[in-house]
Amino acid sequence: MSHFRRRLRWGAGLVGLSTVVALAGGVPAAAATEQAPDFDATPLQAGKPFYAEQQLATNGEGGFPNYRIPALTVTNSGDVLASYDGRPTAIDAPGPNSVLQRRSTDGGATWQEQTVVHEGKRTAPVEGYSDPSYIVDRRTGDIFNFHVKSFNQGFGGSRPGVDPEDRNVLHAEVSVSHDEGRTWEHETITADVTADLGWRSRFAASGQGIQLKYGKHAGRLLQQYTIINGAGVFQAVSVYSDDHGRSWKVGEPVGVGMDENKTVELSDGRVMLNSRDSQRSGYRKVALSEDGGVTYGKVTIDRELPDPTNNASLVRAFPNAPEGSARAKVLLFSNAASTSQRANGIVRMSFDDGRTWPVGRVFQPGGMAYSTLATLPDGNVGLLYEPDGGNGGIRFARFNLAWLQGVAAPLTAENLTVERGSTATFRLTVANQSGSALHVKDLTLGVPAGWTYELTPPDKILPDASAAVTATLTVPAGTTGGTYPVTATLTNAKGRTSHGSFTVEVVKSAEERTPGRIQVTGGTLTNPRKDGYQAGDKLVFTYTVTNLSDAATTVVPSGNLRDLDPAVDSRNCRWRGLGANASYTCSFPYHVVSQEDLDAGYFTPVTEWTSSSGDTVTVVEHVGERIELT
Repeated sequence: MSHFRRRLRWGAGLVGLSTVVALAGGVPAAAATEQAPDFDATPLQAGKPFYAEQQLATNGEGGFPNYRIPALTVTNSGDVLASYDGRPTAIDAPGPNSVLQRRSTDGGATWQEQTVVHEGKRTAPVEGYSDPSYIVDRRTGDIFNFHVKSFNQGFGGSRPGVDPEDRNVLHAEVSVSHDEGRTWEHETITADVTADLGWRSRFAASGQGIQLKYGKHAGRLLQQYTIINGAGVFQAVSVYSDDHGRSWKVGEPVGVGMDENKTVELSDGRVMLNSRDSQRSGYRKVALSEDGGVTYGKVTIDRELPDPTNNASLVRAFPNAPEGSARAKVLLFSNAASTSQRANGIVRMSFDDGRTWPVGRVFQPGGMAYSTLATLPDGNVGLLYEPDGGNGGIRFARFNLAWLQGVAAPLTAENLTVERGSTATFRLTVANQSGSALHVKDLTLGVPAGWTYELTPPDKILPDASAAVTATLTVPAGTTGGTYPVTATLTNAKGRTSHGSFTVEVVKSAEERTPGRIQVTGGTLTNPRKDGYQAGDKLVFTYTVTNLSDAATTVVPSGNLRDLDPAVDSRNCRWRGLGANASYTCSFPYHVVSQEDLDAGYFTPVTEWTSSSGDTVTVVEHVGERIELT
């Protein structure tokens, strides 16, 4: 047991936590029982748009050739703290890295010189500290800086074990400050955050953790981790403390193919987890907890949040808002808004606990890697990020919500399936969440070249009301089959915008599908999984084929499945001489999940069934239900 933990437990046991905090130079004793306020952003419509940025760490200056991995928070007194890696060898753990920090006492306008939270050791035996994440306990004023402690192994090479001296284990460390981040004490907590000794690696997701405010778990500190379990699967897990950091517990791992992940407390007290996807779906993964982060429900893909397998940030815009209030539902999110590359840095805004993200503005159209957000004492929002795709050091930006130029009006529509060469009619719903009447200037759809659409925007939508807009979409006959994204954009009378997206799956026309002598039904997945899929998993489908004619026919299938086509496999779904009005079922065609499937996030079984009877030949195309792979 470390000196740090012994001293805290002794102090809290003999004289009470508030006295310990006061003696340690933290907030006054009374604040240990009453949670100090956070800092709220200035409302969306207030003030003139403002955005400014400055470089905090430049590669090659300040003693390190490389800086990476931003973390950001605000102390109880209002000082802004920015933490990041100093990397002597420009590599991640197990490099001899140091966790660094800069401080601003004027809301991020100016910054003090760079200091050290925990210094790495560059000479043998090497030690490194990297990937910082802050939590501020608003009740005690203590500041925690979570990071990894590495010896010989990084995240991928770490081995099972919790001995803090084991050099083949990537260790979990937390540094704590009782004086607003000026001095630090360090503790290795690998054993505390390893619920299963089969786990072979873990690291704290960099950026910022949270402290819960609502319900029976109010005051809980929550820091997200990524682990590699005994089977080699990446999972997310919450590490939490209900005693102000004297001890740390670990929840149940969630999902597969998870990675760096963040949490936010929703307006009803639930916790939303938002994760990078190591299976490369191109989007963020989301799960919800009903018990303060100990367990999480089903993991889903949020296709409003494209992501190139990158770290991101998720915070409340108004963290002091009362539980259940409209302001408590307002979230901010930052990441690289691309499915394929670390570029197009964006800040998004949700007004309904993250169900929709109608507002967004790009702050860095070029390369942008990790980012983290924090609301500041002056009502602005702080954004610490890595420009140039992670190769440009550490940059700090300040902006107000007015800079987002958004309107709280999410646009939603069901995903469509449209035959090429045809026109589809659908409903686009505009919801006014702004609290005042919404005067609509324009409503447009971003569609592929050659496509056309028609719709009539509503003139005005009252507060907390919605309008259903009937729209038509025409897909040209020559369009290649596949799935296409469509973005809807609303512009209000003041020039502010909101956005929504849906997909259009283009399929063959009825004429191209050639109605034939047979009917094919099914394409049903017979072995679905609830916890997502990995490369190498087998998807098994079943089909039923019915002869609709009065003459026998031979059926020969083909498609993107194995054990289906007689030209490919000996075991197949061909049927010679299927009798008049007879049917058969084939239950073994399969597909092996590939990395390309995981990158796309789904797989759709597409088959063709050729019926031959004498000189009569017809082909029936069958598109099965899309299988979400995460």
